[in-house]
Amino acid sequence: MKFCSMLGGQLGRAGGRDRRPLLALATALSMVSAAAAAPPQFTSPIDGGPLTVTTLPGEKITDAVEKFYATGEDPYKGQPQAVAEGKALYDTYCQACHMPDGSGRIGPSLIGDVHHYPRFTTDKGMFEIIYGGATGAMQPFGKRLTQDQILHVMAYVRSLKK
Repeated sequence: MKFCSMLGGQLGRAGGRDRRPLLALATALSMVSAAAAAPPQFTSPIDGGPLTVTTLPGEKITDAVEKFYATGEDPYKGQPQAVAEGKALYDTYCQACHMPDGSGRIGPSLIGDVHHYPRFTTDKGMFEIIYGGATGAMQPFGKRLTQDQILHVMAYVRSLKK
């Protein structure tokens, strides 16, 4: 009864008006907001088990990462500035194994029509491979690159296939 009094009336009523719909709406909005910030369920390319995605120390979740979580699509795809930033990262971390043009050397080709991991054809799948690593020499870059940087690399890789 003390709780009801704090609300200004019984069962969520205050000033003669029923506040329960407002309370339900506020609860629903807070759940949607919390869900929007949570990453989708990612799976490991190696064993198909859950892939836990966490932030690096000091990493901020950008609007682009939020959009990626919501849609599974890389929002940087086709954006020239993002592709240029992705190229700089690719040149540093990827080209030694995948070649500057993405044709592959130690690592598989990134530009062909056949892929070692079929999930590579989706943005979510490519993120899982880059973030969590794969078999062979493919290391998990989620320990070195922010999620936003991974999206930039993905935008660049997608730009290689014409």
